[in-house]
Formats: sequence, C-alpha cells, structure tokens
Amino acid sequence: MEKSENTEKSEDPLIQVTAQHMHVHDNPGIDIAILPMPVVAELKATGHNIHDIQLAVQSDLGPDGQFGEQWLLIDGQELMVLDRPNGRAYQRHQFSLDQIEDAKIERCVGNGLIQVTVDQQPHVLLHYSNDFTDRFGRVAHYLKERAKNGPDTPIPNPNSDAHVCVSCGKYLADPSAKVCPSCIQRGKIFERLMQEAKPYWGKVGIIILLLVAGAAINLIPPRMTGILIDDVLSENGHAGLLLWLVLGLLGIRIANVAINIVKNRLTINVSGKFTAGLRDKLFAHLKKLPVDYFDKNQTGRVMTRVNQDTSELQGLFSQMTNFALNLLMVIGIGIVLFSMAPSLGLYVLIPTPFVMVAAFYYYRYMRPHFRRFWVARWRLNAMLNTFLSGVRVVKAFAQEDQEEARYHNRNDRMLQTQLQVNLAWGKFFPLIAFAFSAGGLIIWYAGGKAVMANQITVGTLMAFIGYLGMFYGPLSNLTQVSQAMNRFVTISQRTFELLDEGEQVQPKSPVHKSKITGAIEFKHVTFGYDPYFPVINDVDFKIQPGEMIGLVGHSGAGKTTLVNLLCRFYDVTGGSILIDGEDIRNLSMDEIRQQVGMVLQSPYLFRGTLAENIAYGKPDATYAEIVRATKAANAHDFITAMPEGYDTIVGEGGSGLSGGERQRISIARAILHDPRILILDEATSSVDSETERQIQEALDELVKGRTTIAVAHRLSTLHNADRIVVLNEGKVEEQGSPKQLIENHGMFYKLVQMQSQMARIDGSTASL
Repeated sequence: MEKSENTEKSEDPLIQVTAQHMHVHDNPGIDIAILPMPVVAELKATGHNIHDIQLAVQSDLGPDGQFGEQWLLIDGQELMVLDRPNGRAYQRHQFSLDQIEDAKIERCVGNGLIQVTVDQQPHVLLHYSNDFTDRFGRVAHYLKERAKNGPDTPIPNPNSDAHVCVSCGKYLADPSAKVCPSCIQRGKIFERLMQEAKPYWGKVGIIILLLVAGAAINLIPPRMTGILIDDVLSENGHAGLLLWLVLGLLGIRIANVAINIVKNRLTINVSGKFTAGLRDKLFAHLKKLPVDYFDKNQTGRVMTRVNQDTSELQGLFSQMTNFALNLLMVIGIGIVLFSMAPSLGLYVLIPTPFVMVAAFYYYRYMRPHFRRFWVARWRLNAMLNTFLSGVRVVKAFAQEDQEEARYHNRNDRMLQTQLQVNLAWGKFFPLIAFAFSAGGLIIWYAGGKAVMANQITVGTLMAFIGYLGMFYGPLSNLTQVSQAMNRFVTISQRTFELLDEGEQVQPKSPVHKSKITGAIEFKHVTFGYDPYFPVINDVDFKIQPGEMIGLVGHSGAGKTTLVNLLCRFYDVTGGSILIDGEDIRNLSMDEIRQQVGMVLQSPYLFRGTLAENIAYGKPDATYAEIVRATKAANAHDFITAMPEGYDTIVGEGGSGLSGGERQRISIARAILHDPRILILDEATSSVDSETERQIQEALDELVKGRTTIAVAHRLSTLHNADRIVVLNEGKVEEQGSPKQLIENHGMFYKLVQMQSQMARIDGSTASL
C-alpha cells in the first residue's frame, strides 16, 4: 500500500498533512485544527462556516482501506466526513447530531472503524489504522454521551495523547517532553537556572572573580617574554633583569596554579551541590506525582532524567565555566594584540569570521543528530530496566536470545547516533585547526616583514606569536560552545518539565480526622484511566463501620480500580467517595494512607531484613510488636526457622521467599500498621490450598474490628463476608449477603456454580 501522492509524509499525520493548510478558529478548550485547503474549499462550497468547526480529526486510511486521508468534522449542528482523492475533497457522510442515537468503534484486523446509529440503522463513517483507536474512541464516546445528555455535552480533545510540541505542533521523539528543542526558550531556562542556583550566588561570584584574575595573569607571560628578548638577550641588554624576569614568571605560574586550584575546587563544590540538590528536589517531587504519571512514563526514562541528566548537567556546568574563561581570554588577548601592533591584530582576525560561520552551520546541521543520540540513550536505558524487571518471565519463556537481540539493536542504534556526532566532530575540528594554523602563518609572514622593516622588534613579534597561540586555542574551544549550550539547555528543559509535572491535587485546608469509624460511601462514582473511556460507571453503595464487603465480578469489571480510587491513587472523574461522611479529596493524604492498609495479590518486599519489611509502615515499631504481628499472620514459625531469623535479608521483590511466605509477611506488615480500613486485593489467589488455609487464618485475625473490602476471584475466601457487591462492566450488578445472592440466582450464583464445578474437577473445595 502506498500513500497518496498528494499527502506529504509526516512523522505524525495528525500534525502536518499537506503543503497548504489553514488554521481553523480556535474554540475555547478545543485544539486548533489544521485543515487542508481542499477540505476548507469543500466546506465553503457546501455552505459551512469553517469558524463553526468544533472538532476535526483526520484518519490515515481512505475509503478503499489504502493509506489516504479522510476528515471527520463536527460543528454545532452536523457531523461530516470528507474524503480527499487526488487532491480534491468531497463529502461522503453528513448527519445531524440530533439524529445520532449511538456511536461506537470496532477493532478489525489491522485497522478499526467508527460507526453511528441513525434511525436504528448503523452507518460506518470511516476506517483508520490502530494508532488512531484512542482518538476516534473519544469521538465515539462524545457522540454517545451527546445522544444521552444533549448538546451541552463537553467536546473532547481527541488528540490529547498525541506526542507533539505544545508550541509548534511538531512530533516529539521523546513522548515525555513538552516542547521540541527548537521551541525551548533559552532566556527563561537560564533565568530559572539562576533562581535554582540562588543559594550559590556568592560562590559563583567568587568563581567569576577568579576567572577574571586567572585570565589577567595569563596575559602577562608573553609580554614578559618579549621584554626578555628585547631588553635582556639583545646586545645591549640588562643582564640583571634576567633573574627578576624569571622569578616574576615563576611567581605568575605559582599564582596561576593557586587560582586554578581554588577555582576548580569551588566549581566542583558548587556544581556538585547544585546537581545533588536538584536530584533531591526531583525525587521529592516524584513522590508527590499521581500514579497515572508513572503509568504513562517508562521507569528507565524517569531514571535517566533524575540521575543521568543531572550528572551531565554537573559536567556541563564545569564546561561552561571553561567557556567563560576562554571568552575572557579571547577578549583580553584581542585587546592586548591590537594595543601591541594594530596592523598585525587585523591579520589575526582573518580566519575568525570563516570559522564562526562554519561553526554556526555545523551545529545547525548536527542538532538533529544530538537529539537522536539522546533519544536512543534513554530508550536503551528503558529497555534494560524492562528486562531487569521482567527477567523471570524472560527466563520462563526462554526468550533470552530475543531480549539480547533487542538490546543489541537498541545499543547499535545508540552507537550509530553517537558515531554520527563524534565522526562529524572529528572531521570538523581538523578543519578548524587548519584555519587557525593558516592564520598563524599569515602572522609569521606579516610580522617577519614588519621586523625587517624595523616597524616592530623581534621581542614584540615573539610576544605576539605567544599571544596568538593563546588566542586561537580559546577561540577554537568556543566553537564547541553551541554543542555544549544545546545540551545544557535541553537537559535543563527536561529537568524543569519533570519539576513542573502537576502534583496530585491536595486540599488547601484539609479536614483532619485523627480517628475514623470506617464508614465508606461510593456515591455515583465514575472513573476512567482515560476519562473518555470509563472503567467505573455510576457505582453507588455504602459500607458500614466494621463491615466486611466482598467485591466480585469477571476480570475487567472494575474491582481493583474501585479500591485504587479509595486509596486515592487516582481521583474520580465523577461522583465522590466519602469516609465518615467526608469526601476523601478534602482529607489529608497522609491521614488517608495511615487509615487504609492493603494486602495485595503480589506483595512487594524491599531489599533488607524481614524485620525492616514488616515494620515498613511503622518504622518505630518495637521488636515485641513485630513478633506479635508475625504470630497473628502465621509467619513467626517459618521466620524463626531461618538461620538469621528476623534479620534474614531478602532480595528485591522478596526473592528467596515463597509466594505464601511473602503474602504472610505482607499481612504481618498490615497488622502492624493497624489500619481502620483494610483492603484485601486477591490476597490468596496465587497460592496452594494449604497455604491459603494458613493465610486465611491470618486474615481472619487481621479483619477483626476493621472495615474490610476483599477483592476476590476465589469465592471461598469470602465465607465470612457480611455482604457481597457484584460488579459487571463497571456497574453494580447486585449486592447482598452471600445467602441472599445465591437464593436470587443472579450473577453471583452463576459465579459460585462455575467455581464449584471447577472445584469438583480438581478435588478442592469452593464452598461459602
């Protein structure tokens, strides 16, 4: 399949499509749509006002299923689908929004489609590739909600997940970035860096003074060399000056060394403390971010930003100090050269404009290569992190070779991008060195003629030559400032983007509840990880203090999502969750976490001793309290059977322990935490029957006197539940005591029957 000849290639077809585009009216809350001129012409020809367009989404497939271009447009009254064959545009579908009764998307093989129902008849609007599923899903959701709620339904932004620059709309290779490197506002970046470095302004001022002093001292030796040649080594020279000149040069060298030691020490100290403080600030900010930030961003990418980028920033800080010294040297030496011999000073500048112009165009050419290298680097880190996190799965399915090939490919990609940068610099630098050496030859020739014409002395020429080497060296180094500056600004931008990520919303004046009874109410709760695709829809029920509720339903019904909302890992998109009659969004986050405890299906243990893991939620717990909690969790016996007992060190994730042992450690941790509200999320689903019995005994001890929500597929764990809430497709299907629900012969009864049949097959029990 080939793209239409009239469609230009774009890295993201939603962003730039044809050579001629027109910006449509920017409605409040709606992104500006970029429409091709033929589409605009068709709208005008059919009597539509382009400024009334409220939503415009482009598909990347034509009506024939080949790569092409179609547009779905919505104004205040109508939905239109326009096709663009051969550069023209004509209308294929047009429906009144008030006539649309329903809308949905369907996944096909290799693509998807969006259809609407009008007069109880389905109409396929257009097809699109799978990359566009979420975007057209938002459109379908809007049309469906509008059919139910009327024209006041908010219009979504279908491209809210597009990885584009917020400034220019270009595709971003790094999906976690906000702006492309071309749109970075360097002035604001430096202004913010200065604010971040405010505690170090005094030391930075001292560094600047030392730079100026060092540059001034470095200007003296060539001048003294000229005096040495003219006034000491000449026929009528003063031999007595020789010792003083040599001692003077020695003193200058000593002073220069002392200045450099102090300057370097201060620079290392300031840059190290600045970047360490920045890392602390980034980590402190990370822990305040909502869980959905970590859902959307790879761990390897975040690690690169926090650790590697800040380390590079430290190196670049030192490099920028050297550039500042080079700039001072160039300015100072330039002044000295022109004061010594103005005519020769002009010859010195001959190579300079050519080198500066070449450096400008070189770095413009190399900028995309730098970006590709940075992207390749974080992708390599992300892949390595994924492999290490899933190493057991890799080995279980014998996919080591595949992962090795994948790592090799990404490593090779990083190598290629790095080679492009380094090889280009390897070609560029010799040319720069040649240009400057040619400038030196010009000075030898012009200076030699001036000496022979008695216009200047030999000492002046030798001093001039000495200054010349000192001038071209720093000037050559300054040609690299663009590369370092781009890296410095880009890394700073990425760092500030992370610092600017919105924290989880906290109440301005939180309601404090030091003690709660444990009453919970889900009040018409609606939630979707993508707000246009709700996972929980109008869930409404209450839990009394001390009551044990079982949440059951098929996979994907929304059970775990509901308990995540109770813990405020996410905020509801509709309705509210109340604890003791107070919306949890008004409560202090710390108090919520102190009052809510969790026992997960796959408990996570940190690297450290068993005692440290058990006391994780209560670090000041005594040894007696830890032992009491482990006995209640049926964990004391297997812990004391280990050679190191409670001081046994477990690996990351709890390696070295069985699943049942890890689960009982998790239960002990929850018992020690002593929460008023307890959440059991599939706590026994991954263990054998004997281990389940031991864990169930521990859970029976744990739930006493607490409000408990137990999420379970294995219904036998709910034998002592006061009430069962059955979820189906994000809604409450039924609720009541286990006995009532079985008598009703509803969905819960069917689940019990199904598990009873399976239990008879494997010889286990599944009674309630």
